[in-house]
Amino acid sequence: MTDISTSVTVRQAGHGDAEDLISVLAEAFFDGPVADWLVPDHNDRRAVYRRYFELVLNHGLNHGHVDTTADLSAVAI
Repeated sequence: MTDISTSVTVRQAGHGDAEDLISVLAEAFFDGPVADWLVPDHNDRRAVYRRYFELVLNHGLNHGHVDTTADLSAVAI
C-alpha cells in the first residue's frame, strides 16, 4: 500500500494574498455548465469572473474570514 501524505498547511489569508487567490477562484469556477450559461464567451467570462471574485474576496477579507493554503493553491471565504 502507498502512503499518501495529506498534510496541508492552512492559514488565514491577508490582503497581500488577494491577487493570487482571485486567480485561484476565477480558475476554479471557469468551466462548467453554469459558467457556460452565465457568461458564454470565454474572454468575457475571464474578465467578469476576475472582477466578481475580487469583490467577493475583498468583502471576505474586510468583513469575514478567508483561509488559504501555504502555497496559495486553495481558498475558502
